[in-house]
Amino acid sequence: MTVTDNDLERLVREAHDEDAAVADLEGCLQRLQRARQAKTTLAHLPADQLRTVLQMRRRDLDGDPA
Repeated sequence: MTVTDNDLERLVREAHDEDAAVADLEGCLQRLQRARQAKTTLAHLPADQLRTVLQMRRRDLDGDPA
């Protein structure tokens, strides 16, 4: 297999990009874990707090400041 200078540059760039890709993936995994934890917590709220959360969410979606 012949590797050209352009191939070498691309290979070095792609190999170097691995660290950034891993960091991005770790960040995504942390966000996913936080989202799942939040869903679990919300699922166990008493009815009155759940109503409050839904009202807050509705205000956010409607663009109402408060």
